[in-house]
Amino acid sequence: MRYAGGPALSEKLVNSQAAFDDALCADCDVLAIDTEFIRVNTFYPIPALYQLAHGAQITLVDAQAQLDYTGLQNTLLDPEVTKIMHACSEDLEVLQHHLGVRPRGLVDTQLAHAFLKPEFSLSYAGLVERYLGVELAKQSTRSNWLRRPLSAAQLEYAVDDVLYLPEIWNMIRSRLEQLDRHAWFAQEMLRMLEQPIISPEDYYRTLKGAWRLSPKQLSVLRSLVTWRELEARDRDVPRSKTVWDTHLMKLAQSERINRRIVEGILPPGIVREYGDAVLEAFDAGRSATQLAEPLPRPFSSHQGKIVKMLRDIAAETANRLGMAVELLARKRDVEACVRHYEAQHVLPAWFSGWRDELVGDSFLQVLSGQLS
Repeated sequence: MRYAGGPALSEKLVNSQAAFDDALCADCDVLAIDTEFIRVNTFYPIPALYQLAHGAQITLVDAQAQLDYTGLQNTLLDPEVTKIMHACSEDLEVLQHHLGVRPRGLVDTQLAHAFLKPEFSLSYAGLVERYLGVELAKQSTRSNWLRRPLSAAQLEYAVDDVLYLPEIWNMIRSRLEQLDRHAWFAQEMLRMLEQPIISPEDYYRTLKGAWRLSPKQLSVLRSLVTWRELEARDRDVPRSKTVWDTHLMKLAQSERINRRIVEGILPPGIVREYGDAVLEAFDAGRSATQLAEPLPRPFSSHQGKIVKMLRDIAAETANRLGMAVELLARKRDVEACVRHYEAQHVLPAWFSGWRDELVGDSFLQVLSGQLS
């Protein structure tokens, strides 16, 4: 059901350069954007469709068409144009890989809403219903967006995904300003956009149980995982289609390996495809002159107690303000505060600003008292 109170719309599906350029020629200061993509048997998402809403114009761009995206790239990089997205992490990955850009002047309505209500991950459909009373059909969520032609249901779904974003953002922004929380949201958006992408050389740090390994074993694991990351990206295949994490961990804990040992650990097809490369990566790790540093151990019971105390403080504050608890009390964020304070006796730099304003003194009081 479309929102009766919205503007009259002009909807276009474009797959030619002339139509694309024409759709982008009008100046706009606000652009709502969403993406449809497929990621099943590839490392990188395959873009299928870009949905753009600017003014009364909805443009559906066929991302499978051979187009020059310079105009869209320039718009995405223009900080004077507000880009509106919802739950944008995966969309940002599509834009980064396909267009080579990370938007400037971006707002995420899911994150913004969390500063107003105790709902951290409200879906787009939930957001539309909450603010506009419109119930969206979601039957096309899992459809094949690479198949052409797109169905009428897919096109309607694609339009709906950006149709309501500008009006909803206006409502959220107004409320944020009334509550003096717009600056909080802006700081958090900046933090989200500045999150570093894990490099192939550092991905080994994310493997479950890697903290148990010695520096020598970690050096082997680092070499093996770096090879696997580069291989998966180069071939554009999921990590699971190369060598699994569990196999890499087992190899890293081996004192030595040869072809026979590799054949005993890896499936036959993987040995045929990657056996020689695995042996080479293992040897490179064993001979590394700069060993990997030990990884942080899981928290002790005392550290866990501190984390709970801090999360309780953050949760009480968030509940009192009627905002999402996760903004202040996500476990990984609180643990990062504890680790940073243990090492440097200050809170991490990203904690400054609105978080410090709300719970900084309380956090420092607990940390100094428990870790002195």
